Amino acid sequence: MSDPEKKPAKPTRRRYLVLIGAIILVMAGWSAAWAYGRSVLADQIDLQMKSIARNGLEVSCADLAIAGYPFRYEVYCRDLVSRDRRGAAGSLGALNAVALIYNPWHIILEAKAPAAIAEPLSGLLGEVRWETARASIKFSDTSLGAFDAVLQKPEAAFENAASEGLFAADKAEVHLRTTPEQTDAVDSFVSVDALQLKSIPELGEKIDMRGHLQVSGGSALLAGANLASLVQAYDGQLPVKLVLLETVIGKSSLGAAGDLVVNGDGTLSGRLDVTIGNADGLLSALKPLFPPQGDSYALVQNVIQSLKAAETEVNGVRSIALPVTIERGVVRVGFLPLGRVPPLYAAGT
Repeated sequence: MSDPEKKPAKPTRRRYLVLIGAIILVMAGWSAAWAYGRSVLADQIDLQMKSIARNGLEVSCADLAIAGYPFRYEVYCRDLVSRDRRGAAGSLGALNAVALIYNPWHIILEAKAPAAIAEPLSGLLGEVRWETARASIKFSDTSLGAFDAVLQKPEAAFENAASEGLFAADKAEVHLRTTPEQTDAVDSFVSVDALQLKSIPELGEKIDMRGHLQVSGGSALLAGANLASLVQAYDGQLPVKLVLLETVIGKSSLGAAGDLVVNGDGTLSGRLDVTIGNADGLLSALKPLFPPQGDSYALVQNVIQSLKAAETEVNGVRSIALPVTIERGVVRVGFLPLGRVPPLYAAGT
């Protein structure tokens, strides 16, 4: 006589077989979908490289691979090299880009050192190294939505026929995103911690720098427009707000904020409110940056001395506040010219 408790065995076994079959079908379908997405991604990369080449920039990789199965796409490019029609070239040790298959609008990048540039027309050569370099890019439906990049322990060396420079820092950051209060504006943030100008050993103090810039209409830049065309769209005067630019050297500081415009020829104009904390210490620390020949250091020193009577205490530091005007790139304090800011782009570009 058979045991009645063993009768459900066949239906249970059948359910297991159905479940296993369903899992196999899902895995096969997922694998096919991932493989199809990989082929689409490979075609898009090829199309983009050809499009870039038509615009005068050749980009190549020694080893281009797409991996990441089953939940992401990971594009790896070793020995990335670019060269334009003028002969300017750049290279990167490797670039790794990762996006989750269910969130392709968010890409994580990691770059491997070194990065190098060579500009034959100016004779400029440069190389940058770092411990880690990572970036996060978020896209909206029509443009770049946000960009964040962090370099740990960067070191840079640049030289041309006239000079050379060697720089190092603990960390450098760049952040870019649309302004919450103005949908057509863009905020950019830059900071450098413990910057050292190693090519000028006399400048022993480390420098901390941070800046915040807001560009009206900057959303067009995130969508691919160039700066020159955006300036023309604003009738040759693109508003730019310098929310903060601060440099700290030891116990001294130099800060600036104000409203500027980018003119149609690429030059800057506007007015800045500049604050100098511990002016004597700052001037002494920056003395190695001034040309040994000429009177530029003495000129600035005389300006500082003439403003000492207007010093006030800000956060416990004796500080000087002075208005600075910029006209077509020429920087002035009152009628006294201090120097020139080079154009942001060449006219006609």
